[in-house]
Amino acid sequence: MIRTEPTKRRPGRRSVAESQDTRERLLAAAQRLFAQHGYAGTSIRDLGSALGVASSSVLHHGGSKRKLYALVLSRISGSLSGVASDIKSHEGADMMCEFADRMMSWSDQNPEFLQIVQREMMEVPRRLGEAHQWPLAGFVQEALELSERATASLSADKVDAEMTLMVIIGAVTNFHVSLPTFMRLRGATDAVDMKRRFIDTLDKLIRARLAPPPAGFPHQKEKRRPR
Repeated sequence: MIRTEPTKRRPGRRSVAESQDTRERLLAAAQRLFAQHGYAGTSIRDLGSALGVASSSVLHHGGSKRKLYALVLSRISGSLSGVASDIKSHEGADMMCEFADRMMSWSDQNPEFLQIVQREMMEVPRRLGEAHQWPLAGFVQEALELSERATASLSADKVDAEMTLMVIIGAVTNFHVSLPTFMRLRGATDAVDMKRRFIDTLDKLIRARLAPPPAGFPHQKEKRRPR
């Protein structure tokens, strides 16, 4: 019986598993640094220092800072998949309240993603001119379509679907940003209670705004006759 010797890896060469592990650690470091310092405030050298490797190794496994950032944004987009879809309710207020609850849960579970999204909106507004290429454009479009369905039965002059969506997303994201400072100023210690009170308040505001008109109430305001 012929015995075969296992193939020896050349010195200095890494296995596929090792390369994949390095790439995952690199993406995790990129996610953390982009959340803390933004795209402009993070360099290839910073990423290398975080991993304890040379900048050349970062470029080898990540391609470039732009490509790494695109991969992180793609992960964020994937994490948002489903937040605005498969909402079972057919009542406008219920639909948007469930969306707000899902956004709140997403923000709780993905604090670094939330920070990156906020920085993305502040740092690179010029890129929104090419929104069809923006990795998060799909989520925004899906959420807007949900808001349009939720407000379809209400008169356009009463409820603006785009502004309704912007208010909800803005309220949820800014709550997480301001919570630590607000708690310190108020001497509060129970973050869970603060979150419960916030979502309860947001729920009531959404329902007050999206409440269907009384039966027989006209969808559009009647024009005043000139005297």
